[in-house]
Amino acid sequence: MMEPKDLPGIWRMADAQNRRDGTSYPIPRIFEMDSTHPGFGQLVPNVPLALVVENNKRVRGAFICTRTIEVMGVAGGDMEFAAAHIPMMADLLKRKGYDDLHTFVPMSRATEAHCKLLEAFGMTRLDHRLAHFYRET
Repeated sequence: MMEPKDLPGIWRMADAQNRRDGTSYPIPRIFEMDSTHPGFGQLVPNVPLALVVENNKRVRGAFICTRTIEVMGVAGGDMEFAAAHIPMMADLLKRKGYDDLHTFVPMSRATEAHCKLLEAFGMTRLDHRLAHFYRET
């Protein structure tokens, strides 16, 4: 299990990985670090599991499992009306402690107009940069 003392090594590895891959992925907040908070030093609610890989007491890797939101829209074809609600959803979810949201659009519906509409409301298309993998638990 990861502990707060492991974070400096994880941050160094993440920085090196970002430089190597040309990315800028941040490490999410993993632990409650406010010493006045009752959960000080514990995993934050949106990180149900954080593991560290050690070799000779050196951090060699980490797995950080975060809760995220998948948005499934049913709009009856009125994408403008549905997409206009994305900022409201994002704000409400942020207040509930979530850091991000995802939506998966079938390739047949991912037209230029559809993508531009989602981008206009702050969504970023990732499938040209990332391979998405899935499994049920």
